[in-house]
Amino acid sequence: MKGAPSRRGHAPPLVRWLWPLPLLLIALLAGPLRARADYPGMPCSAGLAGLLQDASYAALFVPVGVVLVLLGIAWQRAQVASRRPIAAGFAACAALVAIGYLALGNILWLPARAEHLVSCPASSGGYQPVRCWTTDPPNSVFEMNATGQRPLSASSLVQLARALAAHRSDAYYLYQAFVLNTTDANVTSYPSGWLFVLSRADQSPFGSGCLQEAQLKDAEFQSHRVGFYRYSAQQSPPVDAFFLQDAGPNGEAGYEVIDFRHGGEALAYVRPDDLLPAESQYLDRVSAGLATLNTDLDKETQSAAPAGALGTMRQDFTRVTADLAINVPPRLKAYQQGRLRRFLENYDLILAAEESTAQGRTGQAIHTSAYEQHRTFYYQEPRITRLIGYLYIQESGQVAARNFTDDELSSVNWAVF
Repeated sequence: MKGAPSRRGHAPPLVRWLWPLPLLLIALLAGPLRARADYPGMPCSAGLAGLLQDASYAALFVPVGVVLVLLGIAWQRAQVASRRPIAAGFAACAALVAIGYLALGNILWLPARAEHLVSCPASSGGYQPVRCWTTDPPNSVFEMNATGQRPLSASSLVQLARALAAHRSDAYYLYQAFVLNTTDANVTSYPSGWLFVLSRADQSPFGSGCLQEAQLKDAEFQSHRVGFYRYSAQQSPPVDAFFLQDAGPNGEAGYEVIDFRHGGEALAYVRPDDLLPAESQYLDRVSAGLATLNTDLDKETQSAAPAGALGTMRQDFTRVTADLAINVPPRLKAYQQGRLRRFLENYDLILAAEESTAQGRTGQAIHTSAYEQHRTFYYQEPRITRLIGYLYIQESGQVAARNFTDDELSSVNWAVF
């Protein structure tokens, strides 16, 4: 009498075809969990990131599932044939495919981030590193979030600045460190570059989705920022300075700067306590006038400049120059005759070159030199006019009035970068 045939190595048909499904369920649970870890304190962004990752897992599951089913069938046949080493090989391959799927299956729609976590340099005193990131070459950036207290004296300010500067490196295009007054992971987990991207609809991987949440998180980060150090020898203008944030009675931003490019000099871009209404009004006039001139320049230098752009540029330049030459408060005379005059003189060179080109004469050499000067020192002048004006007012009480060079004033460009 013959015995019943052996069923060793066989599985029910349904199990044989559907056994990879639990892997998909695990992946769909892992996506949201990863997203919540990547976006602490940002439930909307975490939700969107989780959905995108789940979509990626679902899309890749079909080819992965087919491979796993085939490996499973091959494993069963090897078992039936009593080829255990071969069966073990198929099982190992299936395990590797499953692990790779769980680790990388979200890659199709994973929001692309430039920053990669790295270990932080040891603290030199005055701060405690929390998280550090780098970006890829060629324009690699190192960024550190650290916790620390606001310096309460000039000596402690210099000490903190020197401690942060001790680890600067020319290996990076930009080296920057932010000192925050909180250990909350909902704040310290984010590099400033990533918050910058998320809070702009044209750059965020989520488009306009969760934009308000990202902007609020960026504002929260700024509110906890005590100060920051920036170093770059490759950018123009170069920067090597620590910026201690300050705020006036009306919430106006200000900075106390330790500028290592000029011997560790302390520069106070801070609203004076005795700022006069006339001084504030004059700085408003300067900001508005220079903003108009920069807008005119942008229009004129477009590949297809609007009709009449050059004429408008000349009219506005004449009007703004005349307006800013009158009713100048005494403590801003040095500013008006120094930094402001240099801006206007350089702008006039650009304007003259544009007019020469329009008339068929060559003005390219003048235009190129003046425009490079403008981009290096004056491109965001309307944003920093008040800060530079404040510095001149702070210095006006000195025995010998000082006229800062554009190179000395260039660090403040990085304060509002």
